[in-house]
Amino acid sequence: MAEEPVLESELLDVTGVDLARLAELPDTALRAALHRILAENAEMPNRFAAFESSL
Repeated sequence: MAEEPVLESELLDVTGVDLARLAELPDTALRAALHRILAENAEMPNRFAAFESSL
């Protein structure tokens, strides 16, 4: 049986980043992007529930 191909990606793996320490990161594009994502989540924390209830 042939082995499955390995998926290679140029994307940065941030699964190990502690988002609570975001403020400690230097000013970088990564910090700005994570800050924006966290701010969006804070504005609408039940996004999935809102989608679910609109069906």
